[in-house]
Amino acid sequence: MSGSGSKTLRGASHQTVLLAALGVGAVAIGMDTFVVIGVLNEIAASLEIPATRAGQLVSVYALSYAVFAPLSAWLLRGLDRRRVILLAIGFFLAGNLACGLATGFYQIVAGRIVSALGAAIFTPAATALASDLVPPHRKGAALAVIFGGMTVAQAAGIPLATLIGQMFDWRYAFYFVVVLGLVALAILMPLMGRLPVGAAAPAAASASRALTPATAGLLLVTFLIVLSEFVVYTYVSVILDGTTYAGAPILPAVLLAYGIGALAGNFATGILTDRLGPLQVLVGAVAAQTTLLVALVVWRDAALLTVAVGFVWGVASYMYLVPIQHRLLSHAGGGGTLILSLNSSLIYIGISAGAWAGGAVLDRAGIAPLALVAGTLGTVALVAAVVFMRRPVPG
Repeated sequence: MSGSGSKTLRGASHQTVLLAALGVGAVAIGMDTFVVIGVLNEIAASLEIPATRAGQLVSVYALSYAVFAPLSAWLLRGLDRRRVILLAIGFFLAGNLACGLATGFYQIVAGRIVSALGAAIFTPAATALASDLVPPHRKGAALAVIFGGMTVAQAAGIPLATLIGQMFDWRYAFYFVVVLGLVALAILMPLMGRLPVGAAAPAAASASRALTPATAGLLLVTFLIVLSEFVVYTYVSVILDGTTYAGAPILPAVLLAYGIGALAGNFATGILTDRLGPLQVLVGAVAAQTTLLVALVVWRDAALLTVAVGFVWGVASYMYLVPIQHRLLSHAGGGGTLILSLNSSLIYIGISAGAWAGGAVLDRAGIAPLALVAGTLGTVALVAAVVFMRRPVPG
């Protein structure tokens, strides 16, 4: 590469290796977000606590991420991005190792908070670094490595971690995440001297420009969609507990099908948004996901059918964020960076609230009412999507 040596890595091979390391890190982050979901029953049994209480570990992580993401971006904004990434990986490894070694519920809670801090620091820093590593015409592909890594985590990593946890012990699922983090660190360390120097985060855009009634409404849509999904997704291992095919638990197959669907949805959503428009894609995705959330609960005893539902659900689940982000950027103008960071925080708040709400329903009424709660929330999200996506974009 030519140009300013402080801004870019010299040599395509170094770019490729570094992007690969960031991609592995993104896979680890994506797995850590949802690893509890696949081994929730095993954690509950080991610690002798209700599954709904174990499910709150998802809430703890998501809420911690939502708080730490904007806070850490502000506090670390003046630091060299290279140090920020190493700091992030250090927190991430320490938190997951603590979860694996934990002997009590609150020890895991502490580990989840620390690992969420690492993830909240790593993701924006890695995204900015990936963008800086390549010329402008390749930025989209570089960013796809980061977000694609998170999708791969759902497609393959989560089912694999679930299988490891069921075959051996739930602690090994966390150790598997630690190994992935170490792989990313091992690739990054020799290249640290070649990393571009830069601040960890750009200056914040004007809040008054980014936060308008239109963008606030779209942020509400994001929250409602994620809330409805995680009422069910957090407790999918409880919902499918006891469902088998040929004597084998169906949960790993459903999670794998969901992940493969997520890859397909992630691939298709950009194309469809450009061709059909964000409103049409968002309405279709939310309507489909709401129907499938209800179907998974209702048909939970039909093993092969739940696998099919899991696949289509994965497709729909990974098709709603791009249309929302597309419209947010159209409304936010120069405040795009701020509004997307707020959207990210709302995603994790939705995850946390969904896990809490789903646990409350399970504790008080059992599995079946989850369908009603998710369906109602999804319907409200659908109506809100239609209302706020139709707001005219400033000319």
